[in-house]
Amino acid sequence: MNIKTAREELQQCGRALAEKGLVWGHSGNISVRLNRNSFVISAGGTHLGRLTDADMVKCHIGHDGYEGTVRPSMEAGLHRGIYQCCPQAGAIIHSQPLYSTLAACSDIDIRTDFLPEAMAYLGNIAMVPYHHAGSIELAEATAEAAMQSQVLILKNHGVICHDTSLQAAGLKTEALEFACRLLVASRASGIALKYLGENVAEDFLKHLRDIGR
Repeated sequence: MNIKTAREELQQCGRALAEKGLVWGHSGNISVRLNRNSFVISAGGTHLGRLTDADMVKCHIGHDGYEGTVRPSMEAGLHRGIYQCCPQAGAIIHSQPLYSTLAACSDIDIRTDFLPEAMAYLGNIAMVPYHHAGSIELAEATAEAAMQSQVLILKNHGVICHDTSLQAAGLKTEALEFACRLLVASRASGIALKYLGENVAEDFLKHLRDIGR
């Protein structure tokens, strides 16, 4: 991918996340891989819904250098770690949607085996223990978890979704927020969800593979 296309995709993604209420203020950061050596990420202190070309920074994957005078997001190391450990990762969205973040800051057990769409889009959700934002510890813990799952809950922090494209990562972000909204509504209303169980979830994913989905 060339940098012009990357910037356009990041701008479109940022607007969509803001319009859907999945990020707010200066929260969140997004990136897209250019090639095996570099990626483009939103700069620190930017509003994702109003990104300009000057708000996106080209960073290196092999080391912590970046190009230009604008500093990348403080979570650039986190993105770098995922790109290093997950060759298939083409884009990363770090967001703080209301219900997903509420779940991340609580003891809610985040399961997906109650809805086919949640099982299909989210699969296994990995939990990352709390580490300070922008820290090496957070970057390392997130990269390790990203090798096992494309959907990560950062405890007391937010959400990470990675996939082959920003569109695919965005769908995961939306699916997680909807699932967490149902979980919170279930708790608040006293209506218990009927979970299908791990065996059914695994069989459903096999079913999707069998029918080529």
